[in-house]
Amino acid sequence: WLKLRWIKRAVSVKRMSVGQEFWIVAAGCSKDRGSEAEKESYLAALKSSPTIAAARGRSSEEGPWKFDVPDGERSLLFGSFDNLIRLTDDLQKYDSQVDSILHRLERQYIELDPRADFKVKSQRQEKPFLDYLRNWQWDEAKYPKTRPIVDNVTLLMSVVNKLDEEARNKTAQYNEFKTQRGNLAKKEGANLTGRDLVDVLTPDVVKLNGDADDDFIYTEHLTTVCVILPRGTDQDFLKSYETMAEHVVPMSAKKFKDLDDKDGNSLWRVVMFKSAAEAFKKQCRDKRYVVRDFEYSEEAYKRLKVQREQLEDAVKRQHELVRGLYQAAWSDAMVAWMHIKAMRIFVESVLRFGMPPCFASFILTPKSGATTATRKALADVLGKGGQSGPGGDKAADAQDDEEYYPYVSLSFTPFNVQRGNA
Repeated sequence: WLKLRWIKRAVSVKRMSVGQEFWIVAAGCSKDRGSEAEKESYLAALKSSPTIAAARGRSSEEGPWKFDVPDGERSLLFGSFDNLIRLTDDLQKYDSQVDSILHRLERQYIELDPRADFKVKSQRQEKPFLDYLRNWQWDEAKYPKTRPIVDNVTLLMSVVNKLDEEARNKTAQYNEFKTQRGNLAKKEGANLTGRDLVDVLTPDVVKLNGDADDDFIYTEHLTTVCVILPRGTDQDFLKSYETMAEHVVPMSAKKFKDLDDKDGNSLWRVVMFKSAAEAFKKQCRDKRYVVRDFEYSEEAYKRLKVQREQLEDAVKRQHELVRGLYQAAWSDAMVAWMHIKAMRIFVESVLRFGMPPCFASFILTPKSGATTATRKALADVLGKGGQSGPGGDKAADAQDDEEYYPYVSLSFTPFNVQRGNA
């Protein structure tokens, strides 16, 4: 079952390629005829167009599908014609902002989970993106049509900005945990000089029985200093270490066995009076021996081990929390983005085709390299509905520096972050 689920997911990702562009297009319907029948007629004509069929390939996964923007008696509220003109600019700006937030969430979600599964949860249903798009409906519960567009979009942007802020804050917390884990993590290195001695001189390595033969001796007056000697310097060190400072305990140099690194560096300890430690360390440095400030404690090692385990668990919990947050935030942002697209289609259709709002809108995605032929086919099918409304001149339709078409047209790219091969 799990294998079948993974295969379905892989097929879904393959169909929905990164950088794939979608178009939302709209044409006016007759005011004095049944608009639903006319919408179905448009859809049938689009589906039967040889050019559009060739442009989308063999599969119907890329549409065209109906994009059911509320019009007619159930249309959105906008107030005056001046409001429509303002909304044209405002919605374009909000569209761009949500686009940016959505793709930032996409990128961060994939960074957390290279096999991220992008699904849209809307109106109590969770669906793959293409299924959501294919069956898109206006969310009356979130954005009631009795509320003016300007109020709905204000609420929508407030929610999206809060999602973005929460994602940033939770990511900062997660990164802080990762930093703490990194600071306490074992420094795995092939060289003794680059490793933390707490991970080298562990309780199973150190001899500590409470007698004079202990590896580490700490008393009121005595201390133990750790020194790393380069390959071939052992004999010189043994001849000179007792005279490198006053009050070094004679014959106290001891090598830790089986801890030499691949470069031949070896780890030693020397016992001395505490008053001699600084002078001894300075002499070691002058002779190019590496002195490590380290005080052995079995209890400290155990505490560090527990602390590392706790931090590891905390990082895993935060990872799952942030991953779930990005999954939900991306879904909510996508729902918001599609509603902004719907609002833009509505506003531009009213400006283009006039009142009362009566238009048909559809979604499709052409193959790369077939855009010109698809545009011409769309103009042939939808161009007949291009009668002008109060703002139906070319200037009103040339948003985003796009070419003028005899129908309303918006484009969007749902995914633009390359996935790994995980």
